[in-house]
Amino acid sequence: MKRTLLFDAHESFHRTVLSTLLGGGLLGLWHTLLGSHSGYLADLHGLRGTWAWGYGALAVGMLGGAALVPKTKRGRLGLVAMAVLGATSSGLAARYGWESECALGVGSVGVAAALALYLSSGLRLAHAALALGTIGAATWLAQRIPSLLGSHDTFLEMPQVVGNTISGMAMGLLVGAATAVRHLKWVRRTALDKDVAKLLPGADATDEVSKLVQQAATSYKQAIECLDDHTAAKAAASDLMGKIARFGKRWQDIDAQMPQGSRTELEARTTDLTARIEKATDDSVRSEYDRARSAVKEQLAYLDEIDKGRQRAIARLHHQVATLDRLRLAALRHRSVGASKLGEELRTLVEELGQAGQELDTAAELAELPG
Repeated sequence: MKRTLLFDAHESFHRTVLSTLLGGGLLGLWHTLLGSHSGYLADLHGLRGTWAWGYGALAVGMLGGAALVPKTKRGRLGLVAMAVLGATSSGLAARYGWESECALGVGSVGVAAALALYLSSGLRLAHAALALGTIGAATWLAQRIPSLLGSHDTFLEMPQVVGNTISGMAMGLLVGAATAVRHLKWVRRTALDKDVAKLLPGADATDEVSKLVQQAATSYKQAIECLDDHTAAKAAASDLMGKIARFGKRWQDIDAQMPQGSRTELEARTTDLTARIEKATDDSVRSEYDRARSAVKEQLAYLDEIDKGRQRAIARLHHQVATLDRLRLAALRHRSVGASKLGEELRTLVEELGQAGQELDTAAELAELPG
């Protein structure tokens, strides 16, 4: 089964980058208010006393909380624990190895590791390892930004509060961009069941029933890709897709067996037979023509019933396709906002999918009953 790397939750990622951008700016402001006046976070140079410890805590707390807002007690405790780890690493580096580049490096790595550990929480092992490495490297690099920007004359001439805020926002932007790895996902490109795929109309089919079945197949495949953790919804969608394919094939076969222009020919024959009846002078001849006209009218009545059945089938397929489209969009929303918020909606959709399949079964049974 083919697997594809997808990036989901674009809007959520954009909000995360904006949040970390603002969080980094606040971190720069806090440095101006509470930190030293010798420069902003330049490899921990200039950090003294309490601010050395406060930097690690605030960097992890502000950037981590902005990128991944803790919504549970466990998440909040995790953020606090990582903030303490960040504070400890930067504080000890400033206290015991102020002139040591090695100690300063350990302090920066400690803050990066603490933030990366928090932002990789909740992911599966392989995904968490990728997030840990990517976000950790980005955070370590982000801590070099203030010293790099501070070496330019333009920043040296700025008011300190402006330069610190810009440096902090640049840090936040890089950390936020690194969280893109949280939204990467390997998904299975689920193919239709072989028996169902054989029932689908060809790409060149132009009738409305065929187009609806093709649209249903597309919506089904897109929805399944977003429902890896919801077997009930996947099973209900697969069952409905199979019934749609069989229902559509039934009508494709009926249309294929319909002679072209049959209604026009039958109406012309009815007109001709009516004229013959009016001209006939023999009662026996008139009776035979009348019987022939009655037989032709019955054929027209059959065509009318077939047309009504086709319209009902098209209306029913529109409903089933809309149900699958809703499942697809609900699944995408589910991936973007989290499983807990849409569990009930997906359960409701599973019930609707089952009901839609029963309606197709009923329609197929009615189609087989004698007229």
